[in-house]
Amino acid sequence: MNAPLLIRAIAALSLVALAAAACSKGAERAAPRADSVTTPVGTPTTPAARDTSAAAPAPAAPATATPPSAPPASPTYTVTERGIGPLRFGVTFAQGDSALGGALLVPVGIDTTGCDYLVWDGGPPGVHVMFDQHHIARVDIDTASIATAAGARVGDDEARIKRLYPGQVTVTPHKYEDGHYLTVTPAADKRFRIIFETSGGRVTRYRAGMMPSVEYVEGCS
Repeated sequence: MNAPLLIRAIAALSLVALAAAACSKGAERAAPRADSVTTPVGTPTTPAARDTSAAAPAPAAPATATPPSAPPASPTYTVTERGIGPLRFGVTFAQGDSALGGALLVPVGIDTTGCDYLVWDGGPPGVHVMFDQHHIARVDIDTASIATAAGARVGDDEARIKRLYPGQVTVTPHKYEDGHYLTVTPAADKRFRIIFETSGGRVTRYRAGMMPSVEYVEGCS
């Protein structure tokens, strides 16, 4: 090959090489960078990037508070010549205490060999329990909320007491007031009494119990 042809061939090969190199660099420039890749909308990239609000469980409804139950109703006590409710006259302290569920208390410093009043813990207001010679002797009532088994109560007039206890009432003058003592003596057992005290013709208080304790006008004084 002569020199001119050789020179032209070399020049042609050089152009081809330059063109190939240019195409390779263009392809490199056209390839997307890893950090410039656009993530299609709605496609999560990592678990941390996912929206978990839809999958989270709904908060539990607050528990409905149970309304408090009503306290038990207080027992309704009635008085007879023999006792009040489950408490009977003539029983010992221990027997009386047991009958009332452990509610009878002896005040501090009280001499139980004599006569005095016990504390009825939780008992109805206006009811006073007397003991005499180690036994439950009587109750004194000064409230209209506690009636006798016959229906007599504080506030009744004397005529009503006589109607409720026909043929059993003895009337005597009151020692301190312008009134009377209406003493009910049951025919079944004359060891017991119910004594109503009146003033102005109406019952102001009454007591029930065993003889002779039930007749103490001043209580244990």
